[in-house]
Amino acid sequence: MKKTFCALLVMLLLSGAVASGLCESLFVDNRETDKIHPERLNLRAEPSKNGAILGLYYTGAEVESLGAENEEYTRVRIGGVNGYMASEYLITAQEAEARYGATSSFGWRPAMIDLSGMWMEQVALLAQTDPQAEAYAQLEDKMPVSLIGILDTWAYIAADVEHERMYGYVPLDVLTDVDELKVSIVAGASADTRTMLYDAPNDRAKEIMVLKNGTACFSLFGRKEGEWRRVRVGGVSGWIRYTQVDNLHALGNEPRIAVPYYPLLMQAKKDALLYREIEGAQYMTLGQGTQVELLAECGDYAYIRTLEGGVGAVDCGDYGYMKISDLALSKASASVGVAQMDDEDLPLILLDAPDAQAKRLGALCAGAQVRIVDYTQTDYVLVALGDVQGYVLKKGVRILTGADDEISQHIPQRATLLADTGLKAEPAEKALESSVIAKGTRVYMLGVLGDWAFVQASTKPGLNAQQGGAELMGFVPLSALNAPASTTHLAAFTTKDKVNLRSKASGTEGEIIGKVRLEECLRVAEYGLDWCCVVTPAGKRGYIMTEYLRFE
Repeated sequence: MKKTFCALLVMLLLSGAVASGLCESLFVDNRETDKIHPERLNLRAEPSKNGAILGLYYTGAEVESLGAENEEYTRVRIGGVNGYMASEYLITAQEAEARYGATSSFGWRPAMIDLSGMWMEQVALLAQTDPQAEAYAQLEDKMPVSLIGILDTWAYIAADVEHERMYGYVPLDVLTDVDELKVSIVAGASADTRTMLYDAPNDRAKEIMVLKNGTACFSLFGRKEGEWRRVRVGGVSGWIRYTQVDNLHALGNEPRIAVPYYPLLMQAKKDALLYREIEGAQYMTLGQGTQVELLAECGDYAYIRTLEGGVGAVDCGDYGYMKISDLALSKASASVGVAQMDDEDLPLILLDAPDAQAKRLGALCAGAQVRIVDYTQTDYVLVALGDVQGYVLKKGVRILTGADDEISQHIPQRATLLADTGLKAEPAEKALESSVIAKGTRVYMLGVLGDWAFVQASTKPGLNAQQGGAELMGFVPLSALNAPASTTHLAAFTTKDKVNLRSKASGTEGEIIGKVRLEECLRVAEYGLDWCCVVTPAGKRGYIMTEYLRFE
C-alpha cells in the first residue's frame, strides 16, 4: 500500500511538471570554466544516458520545453528537432537573466563562415539538416555567425542577415573558429613525421591524406574535440588523431613567419587539370609553369594551393587535386629544393630507381644536404650528387626551400684531404674536374659511392637553399681522405646466413633479438672493430659482429 501511494505521488508530481512546463522556453547552461573548449549539452533520442546523441548544444541555446519526462530528463524541441536534455543543465529565462544578463547575449560560440578552398562563394542557411530543405538566406564568405549546436555534420547557427536575426543549418565544414583559435600550422618534429588526416575520430577511421609540414589548417568544430582535432585543409576536412595533435602549431596572433615551416613549392610541368575531388567532374586548368604549394599527398595525387597571396597564405588561392606526375619542383630562385638527410643518426641508401629492390649506388651520411632534382609520385625523391642522380626515401629527408627553413640538428662528419685533390663531377678518374682542394683541407662527408666520397669543401655544412649551388662540392677517392670509419662504412651486408642480431655489443650479455639473412642490406649506425650497430630493412636496430659484415 505504501509503495503504491509513493508511486502515485511521483506520477502526480511529474504530470504537474509536464503541465506547468509545456512550451516554456529554457536555456542551456553548461556552467563551463574553459572558454577555449566550452562544454556542450547532449540532445538524446531517449531520456537516459544510453540514449543516442542527436546533437550537442552550447550554453545559451534556447529550447522549447515539452515537459519533464522523468526526474533527470526534460523533453525539448530546438531547431525543429525533438529530443531529451538533462534537466540539471536547463534554466529558465529568469535564471538566465539573473546569471548572465539578457538572454539574447550570453553563451553560444563565435564562428565564421569561411569558404576558402570550398569552390563556392555563398552557402545557404537551411531550415533543416537536408541540402534540399528551404533556404532562409544566403550567407557570404567571412561572415561572423554564432554556433548554437552541432548535429553530426551540420551546424545549427544564428546569423544576422539584413539586420534580422535568423536561425538555421549550414554544413559544419564551412564553419571555422575565429581569431587566435582559427589557424594552425602542421609542424612535425622530424622529416619522416606522418601527420594523417582521418575521416572520423576513431581508431578504425580511414586515412584521407598525409599532411605536409607548413600546411595551414582551419580549426573546425566536431563531436569529440578532446582527444581529436577536426580541421580543414582548403576544402578537405577531417580529423587529426590525438597522438599527433602536437604536430599542430596554433598560430594565434603570431605572424605566419613565426612558424619556420612552409609547404614545398612546385610548378606544373604542362597545362594540367586541378580537380575539386580526385577524378571529379569539376575542375579548372592550370597553365604550364603555374606555381603551387604541395599541402598533402593522396596516393598518386597531390592536394595543392595556387600561390595567390604569396607563400604560406592561409585563406586565398585555388585548392584542389593534381596528379603528382604533372608537378615538378619550382625553378624559381626562392625555391631551389634541398634535401637534408634526417633519419635519426642513420645513413640513407641511394638507389638508381624509385624501388626498394633497385640497384644500390651508395649511401648518404646523416645530416648531409643534396640538391633535389624531382619530387616523384612514389615514396622516393630524386637527388643529385654532382652529375650523379639517385633516389632516397622521402620519409628520410627534410626538404628545404628557403634560407630560413628549420634544419635538422644532424651535421655531417668531417674528413681531411691527404693530398691536393681534384673535385670531380662523377666518381671516375676521367670525370670532369671542377677545382683542386689543397692538402690538409677539411671537408664535410656527404655520401659514399663505392670507392669514392662525395664531399663539400666549405666552411659551413649546409647548402644555400635560395641559390643555384656554387658551393665547392664533388667526388674524391676514399683513399685521398683521412676519414672516420663511421663515414666510410655506411652500408653493410652479412657474409653468412642467419647471423645473430643482439641487443648489446656483447656475445654474452646481449640478448638475441633477431636473425639477419645472407646478403641482407643493413644501414650502419655505429662502426666498431668488433661490433657494429646496424638497422635492418624492417627497422630493427641491434648489434652484429663486424667479422660477419661486408661493407659497401
